[in-house]
Amino acid sequence: MPGWIRIPGWAAGGAPRSAGLPLFLLLMAAGILASLWGKPVRSGDFLIGDCPYYASATVSLWTDGDLDLRNQLKGGLEAHQRQVALGRGGAWYPKHPILMPLLSVPFYALLGVAGFLAFNLLVLAGLGTAVRALCRRHVSAGVATFTAAVVLAGTFLRAYVYNYSPDLLSALLVLGGLFLVLQERPLGGGVLLGLSVMAKITNVFGLLLVTGFLLARPGRRDAFRVAVAALPFLAILAILNTVMFGSPVASGYDRTLVLEEGAPAIVSHMGFFDLPALDGIRGQLFSSRTGLIPTSPVLLLALPGLVLLVRRRPWEGLLLLCLCEFTFLLFSTYRWWATSHYGNRFLMAPVGLMAVPLSLTFDWMLQALGRRRPLTLPVPAATRGK
Repeated sequence: MPGWIRIPGWAAGGAPRSAGLPLFLLLMAAGILASLWGKPVRSGDFLIGDCPYYASATVSLWTDGDLDLRNQLKGGLEAHQRQVALGRGGAWYPKHPILMPLLSVPFYALLGVAGFLAFNLLVLAGLGTAVRALCRRHVSAGVATFTAAVVLAGTFLRAYVYNYSPDLLSALLVLGGLFLVLQERPLGGGVLLGLSVMAKITNVFGLLLVTGFLLARPGRRDAFRVAVAALPFLAILAILNTVMFGSPVASGYDRTLVLEEGAPAIVSHMGFFDLPALDGIRGQLFSSRTGLIPTSPVLLLALPGLVLLVRRRPWEGLLLLCLCEFTFLLFSTYRWWATSHYGNRFLMAPVGLMAVPLSLTFDWMLQALGRRRPLTLPVPAATRGK
């Protein structure tokens, strides 16, 4: 690269300290502090949408030693229908996955309500690190750092700093698991992918896709190892479902409590995947508040990089594309896909994965700039030789 365009830490193949993980963590810390400036951290104002129900599960675990939310939620079923599930014996169990409440118990025990925000920030830092690590497999440290910062600050993910988001945790586990699989560490990858199913049940499809792609490669040991490592967490989930809801395949989403004509009834979220796919696709792309293009336009730059990724590493590129497209199409049929305060929280993992082709686009742009020749200006005759 010509000297006139050389940027320390950005040359392909370089990995200087100045553009490494410490710099990225410092950038994240600065961004988090800026996002939280002036916001209360102990009031619970960040507990919006479904967040209070995850927090209530943590409180119940810490104070009561159980997951029955009847003494945590005031106002009766009129106030909390569609947010709790009917368990065996009439208990109000969490409708939502309980992994995040379980992991949050120490944070709540130490910091009270502020512990939920602290947990969220730790998960966000982990997600940013996983995004950078995935990019670093393809580009220099500087480009990977820049791309991860752009994804966190330039997409709807920035709206989930002041939050307590289960979708951030889900995305972290999916991206972390995929990174380990790509690094040929299938046991660690299987552990995280198994945990991701406990964090969000639809991640089982991602686990199946990764395992299926591994089966298609020469030698199938990695697929077996991923499956074996994930299996204990699937078994734990099945046991919890049996204890709480009477069946290993019944989750809180299958026994959600609602009021119908004033009487309690049970509905399953399986019946909510009834939205016409084209309507969901249009909304997920173009909705002004939750669509990908209005809330995360920088991802359009990932399209050229996706072509580069598929050409350079076809297996990895197709796996990434399938994971993103399957998730996008699945939630295109979900009636409640737009229930986010900003952006589409169901697409956090695809947004994080698209950082990989985005980094390739940035790297290509940088190399294109490096191939330009500096402009040569004529030297006046009177100054020649001086």
